[in-house]
Amino acid sequence: MADIQLYHFPGSAPCRSVIMTAKALGVPLDLKPLDLMNKDHLSPEFAKINPDQTVPTIIDGDFTLWESRAIMRYLVAKYGGEDNSLYPRDLQKRAAVDRLLDYDLGVFYRAMIECVWLPFRDKIKVTKEQDEKVIKAFERIDTHVKDMKFLTGNTLTIADFAVVVGFAAEELYPGDMSKYPNAMAWYKRVQELPYYKEANQSYFELLEKYQIGKSEK
Repeated sequence: MADIQLYHFPGSAPCRSVIMTAKALGVPLDLKPLDLMNKDHLSPEFAKINPDQTVPTIIDGDFTLWESRAIMRYLVAKYGGEDNSLYPRDLQKRAAVDRLLDYDLGVFYRAMIECVWLPFRDKIKVTKEQDEKVIKAFERIDTHVKDMKFLTGNTLTIADFAVVVGFAAEELYPGDMSKYPNAMAWYKRVQELPYYKEANQSYFELLEKYQIGKSEK
């Protein structure tokens, strides 16, 4: 079986969630980096693969799929065995995972990317409204994960992978993260997974690059 090809932008949060899923499942990936800064994703060649020209995108044999949460579901369904706890078959447990994936897509990740990462990258001052969105997002995760090991209970799921890569924006957030002890304990717990560091190394390298630029200003 040929490795699944993954077109990705190193450091991208959605791409990292897919890499974490693959590593958790033991599914090998053939990484195909695209430099979004150089607009590699807008090339005619990539447009033939994915007309939306977005990452992550996978090619598994003759099947092509994009959108990170769809890819994570697909990987578990195909390579996770009959009933994998990362995305359980039980309808209620699966619904709990799906709800968090939808919340992350529509609310949490949007707040992190628009109100933390982009202002930091572009050296733009965060507005009061933006900061309030970030605080609300962190508070929501902190309240949600109280008395639980992971986001849906005591079992790791792809919801944790989806949210944690966005939560890593806390590395850039100037606010007091000690206000969110439950969320930070969960974050540390996920970071202790044996494949976390390798799957997210590109992000921390990117972060270091921008921090260096910040200190030199």
